[in-house]
Amino acid sequence: MELTYLGFGLGYLPGLRMNRAAVAIVGSAFAVALGILDLKTAWEAIDPSTIVLCWE
Repeated sequence: MELTYLGFGLGYLPGLRMNRAAVAIVGSAFAVALGILDLKTAWEAIDPSTIVLCWE
């Protein structure tokens, strides 16, 4: 999950510009793709109120 934190840190660079929600979604997709999380666990970990706060 260090890559997600790196994405948060580098998200201000012009070629890597993403908001916090996008970085979180991409990080979680990588975690599922790499087998760190299974899809069922990833869906159970979603907190809708946190997702809404990321877009503010």
